[in-house]
Amino acid sequence: MNLVSDLTRCLIRRARAALAFLLLGLTCLQVQGAHAETAKVVLQYGISYLPLSVMQAEEMWERRAKELGLDLRVEWQNLGNGGALNDAILTGSADLAAGGLAPMLKLWDRTQKNMRVRGIAALDSSPAMLVTNRPDIKSLRDFKPEDKIALSIPKVSLQAVFLQMAAAQAFGADKYAALDAQTVSMKHPDAVAALLSPRSSISAYFGSSPYQEQVLRNPGMHKIVDSFEIMGGPVTFSAVWAASSFVEKRPVAYRAFLLALDDAMRRIAADKPAAVAAYMRVTNAPESERETLLQIVQDPRNVYTTAPQSTEKFADFLSKTGFLESRPTSWKDFFFEGLHGASGS
Repeated sequence: MNLVSDLTRCLIRRARAALAFLLLGLTCLQVQGAHAETAKVVLQYGISYLPLSVMQAEEMWERRAKELGLDLRVEWQNLGNGGALNDAILTGSADLAAGGLAPMLKLWDRTQKNMRVRGIAALDSSPAMLVTNRPDIKSLRDFKPEDKIALSIPKVSLQAVFLQMAAAQAFGADKYAALDAQTVSMKHPDAVAALLSPRSSISAYFGSSPYQEQVLRNPGMHKIVDSFEIMGGPVTFSAVWAASSFVEKRPVAYRAFLLALDDAMRRIAADKPAAVAAYMRVTNAPESERETLLQIVQDPRNVYTTAPQSTEKFADFLSKTGFLESRPTSWKDFFFEGLHGASGS
């Protein structure tokens, strides 16, 4: 009986060892077969991109992707202007770009027959302000030929288009480009420094938050007009876009991004101080800016939403001036279907 018992115990041990080895092998196969991807996002600077900063700080996209069975690594890079963002999409060096509405529409217009770039979602509606260091400049009519206006890219940036719209209102529809020759390309921090310098030729800056607020904290600075006044109401400031191949060939990553963006929007709505803290971590913003950033995020005019606002009106102006060759019939023409359930305009 002892011999039989010893044999039985030996067989049981061997069976357990074989089962453990089999389970280990299956685990290794699962790990080796796990779907791993990398996504790269390029974006501009500023608090308008707060939803993406919250996503980055808390790794929301990676977490949502993991829930959907995707091992995702996300790379984030800041670029100076919309032209650089679009170059990154065109060359395939980035999967998603986040910037102003005008560069997105330009790339949508250029790529309809090939890459078919469209917006994934809006990010925020916030007023872009034209501010000046000159007490004698009260309106666009007060600018002299020697007065220079700093903005990210002349003629094609979001602020440049707002300036053209304001010029059309001030001087007549056919005079929309009246101030184009006086615009100067500058990154936002450089424009702020130039406007504050007494030796600079820069008389005004068409900016974004938080840079425009930094300027207005200084004596002798005042606002001339903002984009909400020009548009007659709120308008989308920033959006995120991609080539159709990202949406069609990487549906899990795309779905995870939409879920993560919704998570970020809800986080901002629920806890603005925490959202600002996340922004400060990923941008290395100084502690001295915390209160200003919080005031901006709490300003009821600054709305973080994925729903496009007044983008059709904006695109219509671009079509009339020749900026766009195609004239969209609806905001849904230049945003992917995943957003079409939103109440956009």
